Amino acid sequence: MSAPSILAKNLRTVGQGLCLVARGCARSWDRVAKSPYRRLVLGITFGILPASVAIATYSAYPSDDEQMARSLQTEIVAPLPIPSIADQITVVTTHSAVTTHTTMIRVNDTLGAIFSRLNIEDAALQRFIRGQTLAQPLSTPREGVYVQAKVTADKKAQTLKIFLESRSANQKNSVVTISRRGERFVINSAPFVYETQQAMSAGLVEESLIESAKAVGVPGEIAEKMPLAFERAINNGLDISKGDDFRVIYERQFLEGDFVRNGKILAVSVTHHGKTYESFWADDGTRNGGFYSLDGTSNRTTFIRVPVEGARVTSSFMPMRRHPVTGVLRPHQGTDFGAPRGNKIFAAADGVISRRSFDKRGFGNYLMIKHDDSRTTLYGHMSRIADGMKVGVPVKRGQVIGYVGATGLATGPHLHYELRVNNRQVNPLKTSIPDKEHLTNEEKHKLLASARPLTARLAMLNRIQSVKPLTPREAVAKEESTPEQPRS
Repeated sequence: MSAPSILAKNLRTVGQGLCLVARGCARSWDRVAKSPYRRLVLGITFGILPASVAIATYSAYPSDDEQMARSLQTEIVAPLPIPSIADQITVVTTHSAVTTHTTMIRVNDTLGAIFSRLNIEDAALQRFIRGQTLAQPLSTPREGVYVQAKVTADKKAQTLKIFLESRSANQKNSVVTISRRGERFVINSAPFVYETQQAMSAGLVEESLIESAKAVGVPGEIAEKMPLAFERAINNGLDISKGDDFRVIYERQFLEGDFVRNGKILAVSVTHHGKTYESFWADDGTRNGGFYSLDGTSNRTTFIRVPVEGARVTSSFMPMRRHPVTGVLRPHQGTDFGAPRGNKIFAAADGVISRRSFDKRGFGNYLMIKHDDSRTTLYGHMSRIADGMKVGVPVKRGQVIGYVGATGLATGPHLHYELRVNNRQVNPLKTSIPDKEHLTNEEKHKLLASARPLTARLAMLNRIQSVKPLTPREAVAKEESTPEQPRS
């Protein structure tokens, strides 16, 4: 069959099909025309459908403002990083329970002892730390540094952080982080700022303030510092004892949601025999700040670092020196202040005279003052001791106790001054002791502003404490005294 014949046959087939469709539509239209319901449905269909299409088309087409905004957009194509195999291995192998341990490096600590407190047994990590300069505060332990580790059930460290807190105003905190990546370790250092929260506790003194605070959940290092907030009052006779109640607000410091350490005490309040004592931390320009009353007076026993009139340092505190008289090498565990003969010598802090003596081959005329259970001061080579200075006599900070001289083994008039802490001499010019008696006006205004919310919280705790539960005997007595209500 030729091509024109095939084409003609196909056209006839198509024509026949169209005729059949036309006849079917005609029959269907007759049925629709005879039924009002079908005419309504058909009208709605052909009326709404075009309108919907028109609305959708208009909505999909962007406005002029949108077209302009799209023209200003820049398409950025960047490959997504693929996680390293080591990281994936770490995730798979450390899915077991991870515990967090924190410790502070102590005096004469070792890396092994630190690992033991962190519950780590990881020889590979120890070798890595010893070879890293950034980890030197841990490999040669630095006292006072906090270390935190996330440890798996097999006592392997997943991460270990060394918190290097600033020791001066021009430094920043930095954290050294060691992370396990499969069979290797990665170390880096970055600055950090603690996330600080406030915690509050209250309780009743049973045996001692410290032990009672620990009993209600106050951390040990916070509880042991609480008496310092009332040091002056305690040294002057305040006896916090059984039946007194206390309240304390202190800081808790976190990094990335993990607790690292307790911060400073912000406020302490004690009610003793119905009288309430309050003490607040204030920034007084020293490194650690101090505890003050709201009138700006220090609540600590403060020390005068140079307790003599018109003096200069003539011989410093040193582990070894040649004595100017004997020529013998021996420790000089005090500070010599040269001053004209007869200049006034003052009590460095409140206390009680514990010794008055004369030592011809030593300090000459000298006094010792006991300030509390741990601190005493010694004043030597005085020309004479002030009237009334006898053992057992209380003295106040700044009170005249004697006069500069050169008695005993001395080459010229000066004061030999010693500060002893737990019966051990320390350098009075460098050791950390409270030495500020009053805040400046600016510091006092800052204290009042920071203390305002703290006093409100202390008052709230006090109100809660005032609602004391009845004892079993009181509860029974109250029940018996309550008249029985008549039944309806």
